[in-house]
Amino acid sequence: MKLIIFLFSFLLIVGCGKRQDAFSCAKVFNVKDVKYDNLVLQTLLLDSINTSSFGESCISPSGDIVFIDKHFCTVTFFDTCGHLKSTHLGLGGGPSETQVGRIAAQSFLPTGELLLMGYNLDVHLFNPNFMLDKVFLVNREKRPNLVESSMTYTNQYNDMVCRSYGDCFYMNVYSEHPEFNYLEETQQYLQSCRHIWEIDFRKNMDGRLLASGYPNSYLKDLNKHVVFLGTRFDIDKQGNFYVSYEVDSLIYVYDSDYNPLATYGFQGNEMNLDYLSIYDYKTCRSNYRKERQTKGHYYWLEFVDETQTLFRSYRKTGENDGLQIYYEGKLIGDIEVPKDLRVMGYIDPYYYSYIVPKLDENDDSLIIYRFRL
Repeated sequence: MKLIIFLFSFLLIVGCGKRQDAFSCAKVFNVKDVKYDNLVLQTLLLDSINTSSFGESCISPSGDIVFIDKHFCTVTFFDTCGHLKSTHLGLGGGPSETQVGRIAAQSFLPTGELLLMGYNLDVHLFNPNFMLDKVFLVNREKRPNLVESSMTYTNQYNDMVCRSYGDCFYMNVYSEHPEFNYLEETQQYLQSCRHIWEIDFRKNMDGRLLASGYPNSYLKDLNKHVVFLGTRFDIDKQGNFYVSYEVDSLIYVYDSDYNPLATYGFQGNEMNLDYLSIYDYKTCRSNYRKERQTKGHYYWLEFVDETQTLFRSYRKTGENDGLQIYYEGKLIGDIEVPKDLRVMGYIDPYYYSYIVPKLDENDDSLIIYRFRL
């Protein structure tokens, strides 16, 4: 309720209404109220399981910690202390198995249903008992305008975001189309590229393409942002979108119809902003990994409904990364955390990170961090 009041008040102040330009109308809500300068992180070693170590995690609707192995296609439940509870699915042709092959994206629905998507845009929906309900291929609608056609875009598989709201799920996308891509059609791409793709999994339909264009920070030094074109977003229980761009310090808030509501945010600490100028695909490919490992960018965003708190992870110089904490649009913390730490969600009284492999030699253990505020 406090968030709704805050957003409504902000709307009255800014007066954006339903303007199409979601960036220029979004006046920055520039408030710091720093309460946290460090976190006491607990590291939990999860019970050993058979894993490829390549997967994603989430908090289930029932309040368990879940690891979804993208290669083995298993779904493993742990309690809040990391103890194994149960394992489901796996590759196979049975009614409680999956033939997805490899999992590209996944999302638990509030109903307890599980949605998995393969790399061929094949969507597999399981009921709360992990029995296969249906499988369908996403039917992309071809439109004359390349910019407005989902067939133009591809998923950001290396940094996939998959969220659900209502009867739809949403993924971050970009374009490599020969007639519509950043390196060859830079100005048009910056102005009109779509970043979020909606799919209706009840009707098996292509949906909206949201998040048009880039904020003004991308209009400077055009060739220095080539490997940082991605978008991160989350959706709260009211259907509001929270959107962050990799080299933009601001966070943009929209309602479920994608009308702008509010904007806030601050640049992270100790970020290396000396990006490499890139003019061709060869230079992009050969420098992609190094740039992303060493240059400052915002790589994850998570809105926690239970506490109305937003977390944003970012790359900083040195051995650690940064984690920003926002509450009702105010920055209340900017804290040094282990590399690649992303907040996953909240199970009272702890916030939990996404599960990560331990990465010690000959050790495929999985760990998770938790902390209190």
